[in-house]
Amino acid sequence: MKPYFKYIFSFCLLSLISCEKGFLDPTNPSAITSEDVWADQNLIEMYVNGLYNDRPGWDYNTFDNITDEARSNYPGNTPNQVLVGQWDEVNNPLGFWVYDRVRRTNEFLARIDETNIDENVKTRLKGEARFLRAFLYFDMVKRYGGVPIIEKPQNLEDDLQVSRNTLEECFAFIERELDQAIGELPEQAPRGKASKGSAMALKGRALLYFASPLYNEADDKGRWQKAAEANKALIDLNKYSLYPDLTTLWLDQGSHPESIFEIQYRLPEKYHSWDALVKPLVIANNDAGQRSPLQELVDAFPMKNGKKITDPGSGFDPKNPYVGRDQRFYAYIGYNGAKMMGTTSGPPVKEITLEIYRGGRDYDADPDTKIYNTVTGYYTLKAVDPNNAIYTGGYGSVQPYIEFRYAEVLLNYAEAQNEYLSSPDASVYDALNEVRARAGITTDVENLNKEEMRELIRNERYVEFAFEHKRYWDIRRWELATTLLNGKRYSGVFAIKEPSGSFIYEYLPIDPQPNVFTDRMYWMPIPQSEIAKNEKLIQNFGW
Repeated sequence: MKPYFKYIFSFCLLSLISCEKGFLDPTNPSAITSEDVWADQNLIEMYVNGLYNDRPGWDYNTFDNITDEARSNYPGNTPNQVLVGQWDEVNNPLGFWVYDRVRRTNEFLARIDETNIDENVKTRLKGEARFLRAFLYFDMVKRYGGVPIIEKPQNLEDDLQVSRNTLEECFAFIERELDQAIGELPEQAPRGKASKGSAMALKGRALLYFASPLYNEADDKGRWQKAAEANKALIDLNKYSLYPDLTTLWLDQGSHPESIFEIQYRLPEKYHSWDALVKPLVIANNDAGQRSPLQELVDAFPMKNGKKITDPGSGFDPKNPYVGRDQRFYAYIGYNGAKMMGTTSGPPVKEITLEIYRGGRDYDADPDTKIYNTVTGYYTLKAVDPNNAIYTGGYGSVQPYIEFRYAEVLLNYAEAQNEYLSSPDASVYDALNEVRARAGITTDVENLNKEEMRELIRNERYVEFAFEHKRYWDIRRWELATTLLNGKRYSGVFAIKEPSGSFIYEYLPIDPQPNVFTDRMYWMPIPQSEIAKNEKLIQNFGW
C-alpha cells in the first residue's frame, strides 16, 4: 500500500464510526491496496476523513503568545523565540508548506470520478475535498504570497521544477475552488464536516485577506466590495446566528447555531490539552503557564455600557478594574478573585478562587513553582470545560476548535463594507452591534466616521476572537505588526494585597526584551529545503 494511503487508512480505521463490521480486516491494513480504496465507498469516505484530519485545530502555545494577546511562561520555548525574531528559512515554527497534503487531495479528485459509488455521495465528497484543498492553499498563500498551484498528482517522471504562481492567481484559484465547492456541498452537514456555509465562510475570509493592505498594495476598493458581498451572502442565508451563552459556546455538543465549520476531537483517538495548559499549577494537572493574557488585551475589553475604559463617562474604576466590563471579559479572562474549576488528580473537579497577587497561591507564593503560574497576572478562561475531570498534561480535552463561527462572518462583513464605502452605512452598524449585544453591551454604536469605525471593528476582533489564533494573522494583513510588535514590550498586572483585604494594582512590562517584527516578516520564507530541491522557486525578499 502506498504511504499516503496507509496514512489515511491508519487514522480513519479508528475514527469512522459508520463502517460496517466485517468489510475489511482491521488487524491487517497493509492488505488493503490503493485499488481497494477506490472500489469501496466506506474506504473512500475514510480517505476523505483523513483529509479532514490534516486540518490544524487548537494550537498548543504558539499563535496566541506571539502578539499582544498572551504570553507563555517558559523562556526559550517556541513563542518566546518567535517574539524576539529567532526564526528563519531553516527553522520556522509558523510555517505551512504542505504539498504532501495537497497531493492527497489531488489524488482523490483525480480518482473519484472513476468510482461507482452513489453520485450524490460522489458530488458531496468532491466538494469536501475541494474545500479542504482551497483551505490548504489559503493557509500557504497568507504566509508566503504566491505559491505553485498544483492541481493534479505529480509523478516522478513529471517535471517537478515548478515556479510560483502570482498572488493574484492564487487567490483567483482559491475563489474558483470554493465557488465550485459551494455548488457541490450540502446545505446541512454533520458537525466537523464541510457544508455549503463552510465554503462560503472560507471564501469570505479569503476575499477579506485579499482586500487587506498586505495583499492589496494598490488599495483596490473592488476587492473590499467582493469581500463584503461574499460575507453578506452567508449572512443572507439566515441559517446561522450567535450562540447566546459565551461560557458554553465551545462546550455545546448539540445543535450549534454559530458553528459553521469546526475541528472535532474524540477520546481516545484525538484530543488536545486546553483544559490543563491555561490553568494555575494547583489545578493544571501536569501542564500550566501556556497562555497568560496581557494587560493590553484586558484593557481592550469595553465596559458594559460600550465605552472604552479610557472614555469619559465609562464608569471604569482603577481601584476596581474588573467591575462593569462586558460579558466577554468574564467569559475569557481569569483575574484576581475570579472563579476557576479544575482538578489535580482526577474526579471530582473543584472550584477555586484565583489568588493572583504577590504572595498568592496562583502567583508567587512558592518561588520554586512560580514559573508554572501566570507571568502576566491573568489566566485564560475561554473555552475551558469546567466539568472535565480527566485532563492531564497533553491529554483529555475534546472541546471542538470552531474554525468559522458566525461572529467572524458579521465582523468580516462590517470591516469589508466599511472599507468599501466612504462612511459606514446602517448594515455596518447592524453587524457590529449584533456582536456587541451578545456580549451584554447595552448601547448601540452610532455616529462614527470611517476611521473611527475601522478602529472599533479592529478592537472588536481583538477581544471577540482572543485566543482563537486569529490575532497574528489580522495584524499582519493590516500591516500593523511592525507598529504593534517591533521594539515593544507588553505588560502585566502586579497586585498587592493590603491588610484590609483590598488590592493595589501596578502595571509593568513583562517581556524581558523588546519584541522583533521587521518588514521582511510579513512574508514568511519558503523553507530552504524546498528552495534547494526546486531551482525555480524564488525566495521571498529579505530571506
